[in-house]
Amino acid sequence: MSLQLTADTKSIAFGRNWVASVAIDSGAPTDRVSVIKLLSGELITNAILHGPPGGAVTVRTFRVEKNLRVEVDDAGTEVPHLREPELTASGGRGLLLIDTFTARWGCTMRGAGGKTVWFDLFLG
Repeated sequence: MSLQLTADTKSIAFGRNWVASVAIDSGAPTDRVSVIKLLSGELITNAILHGPPGGAVTVRTFRVEKNLRVEVDDAGTEVPHLREPELTASGGRGLLLIDTFTARWGCTMRGAGGKTVWFDLFLG
């Protein structure tokens, strides 16, 4: 399933709640839903912050074997990378959380068309 959003911070809550709803419909255990919401919110936030202002953000969610995959497309061309933010920094922990809690994650560059950042979360 997919959802089209506009790159605006007002879209973050709607997007992460949509992912959680799809995850529940896909059989995700209820104890994983808060993690799914947190991590999908991080991907959506990154797409909004690092893609073009007002641009399109596409969110896809589906099962891959025993994992839930969440993919987020944006038109940005910057490759995401893990950072170790200062303890007092107000941001910069999104990919660190994704790296910690998921089975795997990655980024597929689409040339001038932007990128897709994704994660697989084990559901059991």
